[in-house]
Amino acid sequence: MQVFAATGHLWVNTMNAMPTHPIDEELAMLGAGKTAAACEKIVAQHGSLVKSACLRVLRDEGLAEDAAQETFMLLIKKASSLPPSTPLAGWLYHAACRTALNHQRAAIRRRARENSIELMNQMIPDAQPNPWTEIEPHLDEAMLTLPPRQRDLVVQCYFQNRTQRSAAAALGCSESVVSRELGAALEALRQFFTRRHVAVSAVALAALLPAHAASASMAGGTALVTAMVAAPASTSLVAALLTSKVLLTTAVMTCTLTVAAVGYHLTTSGSHGSDRRNSSAAGAVAADRGSPNKMSVGVAKKGTWEARFEFTSAMALEERKKQVLLESDPDARYALLQQMGVGLSRAGFDKLIAQGMDASVAPWRDTFAVLENRTDMFDNYLMAWSNENPLAALNWVASQPDGGLGMRKQLLYALEAGQFQPDTLREWISNLKKESMQKEAALALEWLDNPSSLIARLGTGGNDGFLVDLAMLRSGERLDWAAFGSRLGAGKSAIVARAMRQVLDSGLSLQTITPFLQGLATSADPHISVGAVTLMRAAYGQADVDYRVALGLAADCEKAGMGNYKISVFKGWAVADPEAALQYTARLKDLASMRHVLSALSPLPDDTTLVAMMAGTPPVAQDIALAALYSRSTEGLSARLQRIMESTTVVDQVEAAKEVLRNLPFADAPAAAQWLKQQPAGKSRQEMALALSRRLAAVDPQTALELILSEGLSGREYDEAMSHAVKQFSAQNDMEQSTRFIQQITDPTAYADALGQIAMVKFAGRPQEAYAYLQKHSRGDWQLAALQMLSELQYNKLGNIDANAAEILKLDLPKMGPDVAKRASNFCRVWIDHQVPVTTPLAWTQQLPSPMGRATRLQLARRNELKPATLEQFHTWTQTASISQAERAQLQTVLQKRLADPRVK
Repeated sequence: MQVFAATGHLWVNTMNAMPTHPIDEELAMLGAGKTAAACEKIVAQHGSLVKSACLRVLRDEGLAEDAAQETFMLLIKKASSLPPSTPLAGWLYHAACRTALNHQRAAIRRRARENSIELMNQMIPDAQPNPWTEIEPHLDEAMLTLPPRQRDLVVQCYFQNRTQRSAAAALGCSESVVSRELGAALEALRQFFTRRHVAVSAVALAALLPAHAASASMAGGTALVTAMVAAPASTSLVAALLTSKVLLTTAVMTCTLTVAAVGYHLTTSGSHGSDRRNSSAAGAVAADRGSPNKMSVGVAKKGTWEARFEFTSAMALEERKKQVLLESDPDARYALLQQMGVGLSRAGFDKLIAQGMDASVAPWRDTFAVLENRTDMFDNYLMAWSNENPLAALNWVASQPDGGLGMRKQLLYALEAGQFQPDTLREWISNLKKESMQKEAALALEWLDNPSSLIARLGTGGNDGFLVDLAMLRSGERLDWAAFGSRLGAGKSAIVARAMRQVLDSGLSLQTITPFLQGLATSADPHISVGAVTLMRAAYGQADVDYRVALGLAADCEKAGMGNYKISVFKGWAVADPEAALQYTARLKDLASMRHVLSALSPLPDDTTLVAMMAGTPPVAQDIALAALYSRSTEGLSARLQRIMESTTVVDQVEAAKEVLRNLPFADAPAAAQWLKQQPAGKSRQEMALALSRRLAAVDPQTALELILSEGLSGREYDEAMSHAVKQFSAQNDMEQSTRFIQQITDPTAYADALGQIAMVKFAGRPQEAYAYLQKHSRGDWQLAALQMLSELQYNKLGNIDANAAEILKLDLPKMGPDVAKRASNFCRVWIDHQVPVTTPLAWTQQLPSPMGRATRLQLARRNELKPATLEQFHTWTQTASISQAERAQLQTVLQKRLADPRVK
């Protein structure tokens, strides 16, 4: 067997020195004073890029033209404040996406407040199946998740077909950096599409993007240039566009800016329903394309507007799902479902609530998961509807803008539940209008007849992920496992990883899947023939596997995009050789992995045997192992905790009890709080209260807050526990109740932090509304709470971190004292987690008041979360940065010490 040798790596910083960013000539001309030549050149060079981005979001030629023109007018308004080195293509692309999305979201929110919402047919035209039509609905959402520099490079090299050399010159970096960043960007996009169930390789993306991403053309270029030159800097966008007559009618422009994603009917006093003419929000543009109904301002005044909501893109559908998931009132939530056309009965909806499967948000983190476009929780409603009427649910899903992706998921659920007979499904497929959907649904029909017949289709098209999902339905019954493994082995490692995970989750025996592993072993790709096979055998606890090698293979396969199998390896090792697994994890002080080993032990050893198995390992590891052992006993919670406190085998009883309290089932947390009250007061009880508080906050925030305050807790864990209690309470209760909840906090700093936590949960991504709330309820300087909110990790997960950086600089920071540096360094760490170069937040710290900037950079250098590559970049920055010699020496000393620490490597 071929084995990947474990090797050590010496990482050397070979990054070329970054040259100074060049000045964008057109942008510099705009900043100095608008000229027709500069405006004309900008529109000619970037018009297709901007129009294409707007068109993908709005799915309407007229609306996209309007949004594109507004984007260029926004450039005129912002030009004087943009740094001359701003990559103009990247800025325009980002602004175009945001402009189009803002139109769409404003319209959706407007329609959600009205009761007369009905569905229209989707605007996305039928298309022949090809990779571009699969990725196009998700492209701009994916692009907005990239770090700014990577996004700028993709725009220049793949959207605008510039060479890597010219992109390097434009962005002020070397060609090798451009090549590396583009590779990382394509891989990030590939992974994003994979999460959206679209299989496309990085190589395919490199070919598709230049051909399709910026292919639209601007219709009103000449008039737009005139408007750009004529618009004074203080004029609003609406006024500039209307005054210059860029759009054809005043009424149409008003509708476009207000309700860009909503279609309208115009009804005059004497008209009948059959005589109504459809008009887009850019009705005049539609009229020029041949519509018999040319609207005028006068006609609009005589008629009445009858709004009808329309899902103009997959993004609009996501917005509607968000509204449902973020609605806390069950009656309002059910009404929103009905408005969307989801036909789940009220009885079925109430049953979901009773079973704890209702998809509405409860935990505060879920709020941010929804806001990040992770709306999978909505599927619970669709599955429940499928239980009542599978064809109706499937028809609704297939009619949505993301119909292909949603249809696959819905089909898989219905087939797993046995809700379709072949004849029923065959008739339904015959009525589908899109050929791409017909072909995918036909695969599901084929599965009903013979699952193994799907194997031959693997690797022949873009449906490999769906084929694997179908093959693994009902744990792969009636499947030819040997052929399945061989066919997968000849394909992509990512598809193999998908099958591996489903096999492991299915609970199938090793005997059943042995032919599957034998088939994988024939692959020419060592990540499959060696990595995948060894990992699967390790996960099944085979005694002849070298588990240290398996852990190395798990790391290699994760780098190859096959997922993380480390936990599966540790659990398998616990089955094959529990003593070796415990010794390995305990000696490395890898307590997280040791917990996975302990969770897989069966049968459980007694405490004497467990201690013997871990002889020679650190006492803290043995105590944690004993705590895990006791926590799995059948005794009551109080008896288990008391057994730990009275144990003579456990070295540190308090540490062991804390281990149990940190990992309690949520339902046991209130009982643990009662047990804790019976323990002697003092430092030990305080430590155990800290360990319990976060767990308790998830189910009983009020009791958690009382525990935190009564024990007089302090320190970092206190801050985390308090924060968690406040956020959880505010997620579960309305604004008034949440504000009353924190009135029991007497410490001014703790109160300001708590106020910031409420604002973070209730006004996610809406800082101005949050500021108004903070000013109203603050006991002192409201800006302390604002800083707390703006620097929070979750608050910066919504694609708004750059905006939040600017908002922090607007605060009156000198008045806030030393807490600024702590918050600012945390914000920089969050920024770095967004995969931006460390130089970006470091440059931002130089805009802070001088003493605060120095303190922030020093605290950032000392943060344990920074990885070696980041520390090296930080060290390189200090060599040329505009900082004092004293600070330079101090930072370099700290960074060199960190880099020399073996634990950092």
